[in-house]
Amino acid sequence: MAIADRNTARKRLLHFIKWQEALGSQVTGSSTVLDGFGTGSPVVSEVSNFGYGGFELEVGDMLAFLDFETLSKADVSDTIGVRVRWIEDVASPIATDAVTFVVLYDQADLGESMVEPATALDTPIAAHVPGETTGLRLRRTSRGIISASKFDAAAKNGVMGWRVEADAVTSYTAGEIMFLALEIDYMPHFYRSASEGEDVHAAAGNSES
Repeated sequence: MAIADRNTARKRLLHFIKWQEALGSQVTGSSTVLDGFGTGSPVVSEVSNFGYGGFELEVGDMLAFLDFETLSKADVSDTIGVRVRWIEDVASPIATDAVTFVVLYDQADLGESMVEPATALDTPIAAHVPGETTGLRLRRTSRGIISASKFDAAAKNGVMGWRVEADAVTSYTAGEIMFLALEIDYMPHFYRSASEGEDVHAAAGNSES
C-alpha cells in the first residue's frame, strides 16, 4: 500500500510573511518614506532603538501581501491557521489597551484575474487585550481559521493574497501598534495522491499564460 499523508504522524508547519513584503515608498523632495501600498499608507518605523523595524498601524491602516508558498506546500483538505505577530512599541502601555486585527484573503489560480483580498476568515481573530503595563513584548493574537477544503488542487499552483487591517483600537496612541509578521500554520502535503505524478509542480513546458 502506498504511503499517504493521512497515515503519517505529521505536525503543522509555520510560515511567516514578514513586514518587509508589503513595502512601498514615497519620495518627497530629498526624503524617501517607506510605507505600505494599502489604505492609510502605514509607515515603516524602528522598534524602540533596537535596530529592527515594522509597520506602525493605526485604526483603518491596511497591509497587503502576496503568498506563493503556503498553498503549494499545504494539505488543502485541512484547516489553515492565521495569527498576527506584533509588538507594543511603548515602554508602559495601559492595561486596557486593545487591538482587533482583521485578516482577509483572496486566492487566484494561474490565469485567473486577481482582486483585492476580501474573503473573511471562517473563524476571525479575536480582539487582543494584552492586559499588561510592560511594553515592548512580542505579541501573538488568537488563531483565526480558514476551514478545511476551501481550496482545490489547482490552487496549489496559484497565489494567496492577504490583507491585514487594524480594525479597532482602544487606548493605543499613534506609533504604538507595530506589525511584525503574519503567521500561517498548515498541515503539510508531503506525499502525492493517486491523481498526481512526482513532478506535479514542474509543469514542464507550460507557460500557463
